Amino acid sequence: MLGSIIAPTFAQQFKDPEYTIRGAEILGFEIDIETASLTILLEPRARGELVITLPRNLIDARDGFDDIDFDIFVSSSNKLSSYDEVKTSFDRTITIPIKRGNDEIIITGTHVFSFASTQTVRDTQPQTTEKRIADELTKDIPDGQAKLLIYSDTRWTGAYQSTTFDFTEISGSYDEGIIFGCESTFGRQGVFGAKIQKPSTDGYLTIVVIQNHQIIAQGSTQEQMGEILINGNCAAAPGGIPGGGCLIATATYGSELAPQVQLLRELRDNQLLNTESGSAFMGLFNDVYYSFSPQIADLERENPAFKELVKITITPLLTSLSLLNYVDMDSEESVLGYGISLILLNVGMYVGIPAIVIVGIRKKF
Repeated sequence: MLGSIIAPTFAQQFKDPEYTIRGAEILGFEIDIETASLTILLEPRARGELVITLPRNLIDARDGFDDIDFDIFVSSSNKLSSYDEVKTSFDRTITIPIKRGNDEIIITGTHVFSFASTQTVRDTQPQTTEKRIADELTKDIPDGQAKLLIYSDTRWTGAYQSTTFDFTEISGSYDEGIIFGCESTFGRQGVFGAKIQKPSTDGYLTIVVIQNHQIIAQGSTQEQMGEILINGNCAAAPGGIPGGGCLIATATYGSELAPQVQLLRELRDNQLLNTESGSAFMGLFNDVYYSFSPQIADLERENPAFKELVKITITPLLTSLSLLNYVDMDSEESVLGYGISLILLNVGMYVGIPAIVIVGIRKKF
């Protein structure tokens, strides 16, 4: 059986909620958009109960982002003072007692939805969202901050983070804008990421990150239980340059405060960037490094075995770099000399030694 939406100008079809019932038979469902209510028509036979699962994208009751109780009336005039309920992100299952003579149940919330009304919003959403994003791009955001824009016609949950702050969970409904710290300072690349999901089967979800009047990441979905994952680089602070964040070392050792990460940062900031040749090298290095380091860092966080392999691989490199803390690199000549020597040393460790071992094994066999 399909229920109908009863409105002053039209009636439409929607899928019946899932339910089990004792002591009566359900004859049909009706939704009233004006009163945000669902009416259940019954043919009573004896005492019993109705256990019904109400999808949140059909009917819901909330104050802001917080759930509140439905108002439930049995036979119009008798309001239930209490009822059992089980909640999830997608639906609310309630248990309603039934008596002989009860011919209808009215469940009143704060929001009702329909397939047809959702579809209409879907059809007009892209143009409307593009205009709202364009309006947001004209607004000023403080330096060192970005804005996460969420556009939806349903509920959503997720999380976001950047190098400025820790992983933060969020949830809500409809449109929302969140300003967060996102900055690349001199010698350090700032990055951000966000993952948002809509738990409903219908509706749309679009997320956009803007900074300095530009879109720096975006994604959209209308899929059932759709999920969006975006990430990118923060803009440089005024007077600063992007690049230099030790993403792989931070992921390997678990923190930017780890001694190994501090070693790399101090070597870069206190020695290399103090000379023209060192700064030129860091500029070229950053162009190459940031083409692959975010992906490597993500793999390390997802795969502990890969993380240990990376740790074993970069340990000789870190050991060789630590030698530079014991020499003076206060001139262009010293930077070039020690830099070339260090490159040759690492070529010997990563290429020469394995080659010698392989040749020796082949001679034995």
